[in-house]
Amino acid sequence: MKTKILIILFLFLVIIIFLNYNIVLDSTLLAFNVWLHKVFPFLFLMFVINDILINLNVEKLFKTTTPLVFFLALLSGAPANAFIIGKLYHQGKITETTANKYLLFTYFANPLFMYTFFRTLFNLKIALKLIIIHYLSNIIIFVFTKHQITNHSLTNTQKATFNLGASLNKSFNTLLMILGTITFFMVITNLCTNFFHFKPFFTLILKGFLEVTQGLNYLIDYPLAYKLKQIVAIAFVSFGGLSIHSQVKCLLDEFKLNYHFFLRGRIYQMLLSILLALIT
Repeated sequence: MKTKILIILFLFLVIIIFLNYNIVLDSTLLAFNVWLHKVFPFLFLMFVINDILINLNVEKLFKTTTPLVFFLALLSGAPANAFIIGKLYHQGKITETTANKYLLFTYFANPLFMYTFFRTLFNLKIALKLIIIHYLSNIIIFVFTKHQITNHSLTNTQKATFNLGASLNKSFNTLLMILGTITFFMVITNLCTNFFHFKPFFTLILKGFLEVTQGLNYLIDYPLAYKLKQIVAIAFVSFGGLSIHSQVKCLLDEFKLNYHFFLRGRIYQMLLSILLALIT
């Protein structure tokens, strides 16, 4: 029964795509431009650099795995955090349980991405406040979960084989997967809003929780109270959008890690971010 329902839904989607070809084309081109100008230039280099750092034993600068993972995730943002955790797990430097727990508190949006959108929406003071809230919410989650984490020693880890060509190839393939998920969710979002003619606020929520970039772009001109606009913006960024979640899940499936820990972490982070935005 479940399979039949899925088949019907996909056939329905195919019909909508044929009836709205221009929307699909425009959405695809927009997704490619977002990927080319805002995702690829930063993430490609960060994927390669992180892979090189891990293979060159950057952990020698750290005594244990937790500060190493936190540092690399903070440096590179999402979905690179899943790539880093998976890589360390694959190399045997952390256990599966520890890798899954790390997914709870290592999601960081690209700082340049956050600053660009928050400055478009708010003044400098509010933009910096929301960026701090995004980081602080992760730290709070870590404080409440650190007793569940085995902080592995890095003193006796063996150096992995370094291959620049392999790092470049793996990073590029990962980014092609990211392009696919961004395109898919952008097309689905625009088809849904055009076909069902949702009310503006529901359209805002749909866009933001499916694909963050679309949600924040829509929020710029959406008439909301200043405080409420802050809460909506930080909620979108802290949850990450299903587009980011799909990218992370693809990476985690490759390393056989549990996506549900990442999902739980984003729900916790979103709720904490909303609370912090309300009281500040």
